[in-house]
Order: sequence, then structure tokens, then C-alpha cells
Amino acid sequence: MPVAGLQTDCPYALTLPEIRLHVFENLTTDDLLNAALVCRAWSWPAIDTAQRISNIKLSWLLAPLVNCTAAKLQDCTHPDQIPKIAEEQVTERRDPQIAGKITRLVIDLAWKVALAIDMTHFANPLGRPIFPNLLSLEHDIDGPETSDEEADMERWTPILPLLAGPRIEKLTLTFYRATERVVKDNIQALAHIAPRIHTVVIHNESDIYSPDYSAFSQMRSLWVNGFFSHQSWICLASCPLLESIALWEDDRAIDIETQNYAVIFPRMKTLAIDHFSAYRDPEFVLALFRGTTMPMLQSLEVSYPRYDVTAPEGVSEILGFMHRSPLLKEGVVNGRVIHKE
Repeated sequence: MPVAGLQTDCPYALTLPEIRLHVFENLTTDDLLNAALVCRAWSWPAIDTAQRISNIKLSWLLAPLVNCTAAKLQDCTHPDQIPKIAEEQVTERRDPQIAGKITRLVIDLAWKVALAIDMTHFANPLGRPIFPNLLSLEHDIDGPETSDEEADMERWTPILPLLAGPRIEKLTLTFYRATERVVKDNIQALAHIAPRIHTVVIHNESDIYSPDYSAFSQMRSLWVNGFFSHQSWICLASCPLLESIALWEDDRAIDIETQNYAVIFPRMKTLAIDHFSAYRDPEFVLALFRGTTMPMLQSLEVSYPRYDVTAPEGVSEILGFMHRSPLLKEGVVNGRVIHKE
């Protein structure tokens, strides 16, 4: 029997230069013990062999780091055999340049599995990222369901800096019920080690914390689904290269502080705000228009179903915003085209 709870039939059949680490979220206690066993067998105790990865086709947690192929996994009939299979794999000599060829990494890691991992095995004695030439990193960070579990979650050291190098250009992070510390630590750690990130996609389901995106000083494009605060908007003014912002909100009720958003985005070309109906303060969008200046803006689209921003007072604010954007001839607001003249 394969290890319970872990994905054994990977539909992606991925080969270089992309790998995907995936684990089912609904695991039992026995599954967690097995997951911890797999991690200890297949990850950082053999960290030097991570530079000899080859023929990556299947992802079992951290198995790709030691080149475990689908055929050998399917030959495993009992969890106790896994360390032996892993040991055989890591002793094989591989091209030392293979790890450097991986440019895209996708991690879908349930937080309970992360807690089952003995983090002492995540030390990086080589002093350099496992995949130094990653260009794209996607990571789902699941969170605790109860307050009693939050302390455990915060003990989970972010693993992203151990994997990624300074060449990352696109970052996609998903936070489910994650604590403020988990969100902040991962954002800051990646912004520090990867200053060249220009595209950031955030699915922020935490309902708790909206990151300071200004940490990505070279960011050109930002897409946020979920919690987005007024402070995050103001901080974006510290990203001088930002050209595109897309904000999407679901039906959660979130308090937004109404104020004059007196910020300037000198290179902004595209602004899209969709479905901000969850905000209790209906003045948010108009306050944004009232104080924000985007002299290079060329495309504007706003959907705000619960508040008629196309009413006379709303149109007045929008037109004022558009006149501060000389390249913008018209905008689409709640499906209605508004012309500058």
C-alpha cells in the first residue's frame, strides 16, 4: 500500500523545468506520521543530492528533491520501504546542473503536513537556495482552523527562502486562514531574497492581515483576491514601477477606513477593481478616486454592485480622477461607459 493520504497518481506528469509539490489536505493522524517519515527520508538529510535532480515526473511532498520516479513509488508496498527506496535514489549520481535548470516551482502544502515535518531537516548547509534559477514560484499556505492551533502554525518556519533564489520574477501566494505572522514572514522573506520580482499574485483568504506590498520595490503588476486594506493601497505608492493593479473581493464584510487616498502612481496604466460589494463603507471607491493620481492610466474598470458609483456625485469623482489621467479617454464603471468629455 502506498503511504496513506499522499498523492500517488499525479495527473500533471511534470518534467523539467517545472516541479509541483502536492499533498492532500484531509489527513488523519496516521497520515501525518507517515508524511513526517517521508519528509525525513526524502528531503534535507540528503540536501547535497538536491543538486543532482534528474527526470522529475511525480511529486510526493518533497520527493522531487531526490529524484523519485513514478515507477519506483508504485513498486512500494509498505511505508517502511520508503526510506530504502529514497536511499537508493539519492545514491545515484546525477548531472549537478539539473537543479539549476528548474525555473518554475508549485507548492500546494497542507499546513498540517507542514507541522508534521521536522523542521531541523530544512537546514540549508550549502548556504544557497536549492533552485537558484527559479523564475516563477507558486505556494499555497494553508492556515489553522482554531485559535489553539495558531501557535503551532507560527512555529512553521517559512520554507520558501530555502528553495528560491534571487532570480524569481513572478510570485503567486495563497493564504488560507493564515495568521498575520505567517503572511508577513513569507512576504518579507521573499521580497528580501528576490528583489527582481515584477509580478505578484496574492489570494489572501486570511481575513486578518493585508500585506505591505511595497516590499516588492520592482513590482510592475499586482493582482489581489481577498482582503485588501486602505493601508496596503497607500503603501503601493512606494512601488514606482507599478503599471497594473487588479483587486477582487468576495462577500466577506471588511472594514475599510475612508480617507483621502492622496497617492500618485506615476507609471500606472491599468486599474481594475471588481466586486468590492463586501465593504461596509460605500465611500471606499469614491475616496480612492478623490485622492489618487495616475497620469499614465489608459484603462479603468470598476465593478461595485451595491453602490451606484454612476450616480451624479459618483460620476463627479470619477471624472475628476479621469482628468488627472490625460491618457484615459473613458472608463467602465458598473458596466457603464463614462467618457471624459
